[in-house]
Amino acid sequence: MPGTPTTVLVVDDHALFRDGLIALISRWEDFEVVGSASDGVEAIQLARRLRPQLVLMDVRMAGMGGVEATSAITAADHETRVVMLTMSNLGEDVYQALRNGALGYLSKDEPADRLHEYLVGVMKGEVALSSTIAAKVLAEFGTASRTSAIPIPPSHERLTNREREVLRFVVDGLSNEEIARRIHLSEATVKKHLGSIMTKLHMRNRVQIAVYGVRQGIVE
Repeated sequence: MPGTPTTVLVVDDHALFRDGLIALISRWEDFEVVGSASDGVEAIQLARRLRPQLVLMDVRMAGMGGVEATSAITAADHETRVVMLTMSNLGEDVYQALRNGALGYLSKDEPADRLHEYLVGVMKGEVALSSTIAAKVLAEFGTASRTSAIPIPPSHERLTNREREVLRFVVDGLSNEEIARRIHLSEATVKKHLGSIMTKLHMRNRVQIAVYGVRQGIVE
């Protein structure tokens, strides 16, 4: 018997795209749209009232944009996961969105089946980055100065050998389940290691961990 579907709030100021996305999600048994908004202010209000598990957030909208709205939503409810949707080229928005707690940054032209895979992954604790965006994110963060959107601690020596091993697998894009199988641990133990890594490095999500690993030379 299938489990309870993930509740979704869709936020986009283009009605045609918003309605199309809602129609697409309605075909998936494991997700359920519980509301929609056309700007950041409305998104914050609905997120507080509906408490969706997942928010699909347009990056740039008239009035309050998605990046600012993401900050307010994730600060108010740490259980709500936000994935940004964009048609624009990579810019400062992606860094700010990830710093504000977004767990994904996807292109709006992703195929429907691939979008579904990304969102399923997010609900398992993974990060969703379109392949082209992921490559650019790592490249941009790799060359960014220390005044960039995501602060990088000066040393990774505080990590244990096991935590460094987990970090390497995160950079490789493995899920918690896959990491657990690789190093013969339970998923709960892997999650505990990830929590320790984030606490020690003052980071909020897996994207920041991956960027840290690349910039510090822990992984190539």
